[in-house]
Amino acid sequence: MAKIDAEGKNPAPRVLLADDHVVVRSGLKSLLVAEGFEIVAEASNGQEAVEMVNTLGPDVAVLDITMPLLNGIDAARQICAASPRTKLILLTQHKEEQYALEALRSGVKGYVLKSQATADLVQAIRTTLLGDIYLSPGISESVVNAA
Repeated sequence: MAKIDAEGKNPAPRVLLADDHVVVRSGLKSLLVAEGFEIVAEASNGQEAVEMVNTLGPDVAVLDITMPLLNGIDAARQICAASPRTKLILLTQHKEEQYALEALRSGVKGYVLKSQATADLVQAIRTTLLGDIYLSPGISESVVNAA
């Protein structure tokens, strides 16, 4: 359900980005801002992401799987427990179904392959905000078969 601000408008969805590569975060930020999203924070590791979500309560957290201190799947588990209304999307290079299945079990609602990030990430955010699950086309068939 879309929130309405004091002026009767739908505010931009608030997004946290977590990736240990500055250049990746910068590119994602540019893409998402151009699509009308508000980037409320950027984290360089999973532990920072958990702390920032707990403090800021973004609508969506986009997490890389492979991050220092706390990987994206473990961070997702902690975020899901502490901030269940925050939608979680993993952005990853891992196509293997075991990663996607573990991510879904941890509370992740979107699984986007970095090879398709430009096309898929915006759609994944919009889909998860509506309460649905989003899987990149490159992973969805293997996950459905495995499930």
